Amino acid sequence: MTVVLICFVASLVSLVVVAKFSAHGRRNTPPGPPGWPVLGNLPSLTKDIHLQLTKWRYQYGDVFSVRFGLQDAVIVNGSEAIKEALVQKAKHFSNRPDYYLVRCVNMHFGAVFCPYGDRWRALRRFTVSTLRFFGMGTTILEDKIQEECRHFCSTLRLLVGQPVELRDRLETSVSNIIVSMAVGKRFEYGDPKFGRLQALAERINVTFYKLYIVNCFPVLRFLPGFWKMYNELMNLTAELYNYIREHIGQHGNTAPDEIRDFIDAFNKTKQGFLPDMTLTYLIADLFSAGTETSSLTLCWGFLYLTAYPDVQEKIQAELDRVVGRDRPPAFSDRVNLPYTEATIMEIQRIATIIPLLPHRTSDDTTLLGYDIPAGTNVFVNLWDLHMDPSRWPDPHRFDPARFLGENGRLLAHDAFMPFSTGYRRCWGEQMGKMELFLFLANTLQQFTLNPNSSTPKNPPHVQWCGVRFYG
Repeated sequence: MTVVLICFVASLVSLVVVAKFSAHGRRNTPPGPPGWPVLGNLPSLTKDIHLQLTKWRYQYGDVFSVRFGLQDAVIVNGSEAIKEALVQKAKHFSNRPDYYLVRCVNMHFGAVFCPYGDRWRALRRFTVSTLRFFGMGTTILEDKIQEECRHFCSTLRLLVGQPVELRDRLETSVSNIIVSMAVGKRFEYGDPKFGRLQALAERINVTFYKLYIVNCFPVLRFLPGFWKMYNELMNLTAELYNYIREHIGQHGNTAPDEIRDFIDAFNKTKQGFLPDMTLTYLIADLFSAGTETSSLTLCWGFLYLTAYPDVQEKIQAELDRVVGRDRPPAFSDRVNLPYTEATIMEIQRIATIIPLLPHRTSDDTTLLGYDIPAGTNVFVNLWDLHMDPSRWPDPHRFDPARFLGENGRLLAHDAFMPFSTGYRRCWGEQMGKMELFLFLANTLQQFTLNPNSSTPKNPPHVQWCGVRFYG
């Protein structure tokens, strides 16, 4: 224990020296709040990080610097700065942070944290083309989502008139869609293997979040409390990867012209830049990232709809008028259901499941006139973008009409980026849109959601940092 503490203190001293010399000579970098020695601004960012960063925006501007321990980072706020970084200068800002824990569990081989370069381009090309194959020109993806919608609504029908906890049911349904797309197998609700898979993904996300400080100070992993969680993360990810490899190994051969899932697509294309192990990490990313984002967005959406029954009634009236009751809503109906679509967009805006998007500069560049050195971690404050009162009047008010014009048609809004923008825009955007629309439309076609005694009349604004990764 004494040796560990000595190493820890020595590391901190050396880091202070490194920080002092690395700061020397910087002249035109973005301003920012003063920080503590070694810890930087971490003491001010212990809770609701995105809210504190938004406060600093109004003090230091749309682009400002912070320090996470000894790591310099730049926070990007406002649509002008975000578009300059992610669109106009995408080739400079499209890398991912080189997190210590990501390297430990090989996440950089997957889609989310893959470094920007040739392998990332090959992975993106494969993933996007496969999702496009399932979603365009065929009904494979929509059929899978509709199947889970039917199962979800069937479970609700058994509980009509009773309080219902929706999160677990939604996570199970969305997880099944991901698994079915990835390995071609759908699990029955209650299947113990499926339950274990879901538990693994959730525990990995929670443990990774608890260990985030280790990315700033890797030496902390040797301290007893962190060491236990660190080993748990290693074991959990190893179990998840082995689970996926087992399914890949059992998958069997693919017919020459038949692509049933991601495994078939990967085996058929055999991308030159993609070693076989990439498929394991890609499926892990799809499962852990794709499940939580859609299910949490739907959870918040249903909560807001119980608090705003007038919105719910307008959606149901629109569904009755356009779709009727004799068939389930189809994704092709979306173009004729503008109020339903506007409501989904407002849910995504006000809930903003992923408040901060991680990027990293690949070379020296500039942003709003400031110098941004190569290797700087950059965080896009999506929460601030979606709650900016200069772009969204009374931003805490839930109002789908924000996205509708005088003629009742949908309006595009340049300060609305729920799937990010630029090169790292969410690869599963179309799939996410389809899930949100079909689950919400199918549910409201068949049911009316009422609050129970514990449901707040005015939902508290989202102040929990959810996790969403982008390719």
